[in-house]
Amino acid sequence: MQNALHPVLVGILSLSAAGFVLMLYQRLRNPFKQVLRQAQAGEADAQYRLGVLYYQGKYTPKDDKQAFYWFEKSAENGNARAMTALAGLYNAGQGCRKDETQAFRRYQTAAEWGDFEARVNLAVCYLQGIGTGKNDSAGFEIMKAAADDHSPLAQFLTADLYEHGIGVEKNETLALKYYILAAKQGEPRSKERIKKLKSKK
Repeated sequence: MQNALHPVLVGILSLSAAGFVLMLYQRLRNPFKQVLRQAQAGEADAQYRLGVLYYQGKYTPKDDKQAFYWFEKSAENGNARAMTALAGLYNAGQGCRKDETQAFRRYQTAAEWGDFEARVNLAVCYLQGIGTGKNDSAGFEIMKAAADDHSPLAQFLTADLYEHGIGVEKNETLALKYYILAAKQGEPRSKERIKKLKSKK
C-alpha cells in the first residue's frame, strides 16, 4: 500500500519549495555585490546607489554610516544626487554628527550642480533658517526658479508661499496658477488647494 502524504503536508512542502525558489530568485537578482564592486572601482553612480542600498536596508542590513561613507565618496566624484543625500544625512544626524551648516553647504553645491531636490531643500533652509540666516525672500526666489524649471514639488511650495505671502507679496491668483501647474504634473496635494482657492472666488 502506497503511503500518501496528508494534504496539509503537501501544502507545506509546496510552500517550502516555492519559498526556496523565491529566495534563489531574489539572491540571483540581488544587485548588492555588483554595485559594491563598481563602487569600489570608483564609479560615482554606483557609489551613490550603494549608499541608497545601505540607507534603505535593501539587499543588505541598514547602515547609515556606510550610507554616509558612500554618498560622500560619490559626491566627491561629482554626483549631485549623492551631494543632496549627504546634505540630508547631515541635516538629520544620520550616520554622522548633525550639522546644519554642512547640510546647507552641500545643498548649495548640489543646487549649483542642477539637482532639483537640492534646490527645493536649499530654499527651505533659507525659509526656516537651517544652517544659515533666515531669509524668506531668498527662499522664495530659489523655490520659484525651481518651479519655473518644472519641478512639481517646487511649484506646489511656490504656490503655498504666494498663498500665504511668505517671501513675496500675497497673491492668490499666482498661487492658483502654480497649484494648477503642480497638479498637471501629478503633485497630489495641489487639487485640494485648488478647490480651496476657487471656493473663495
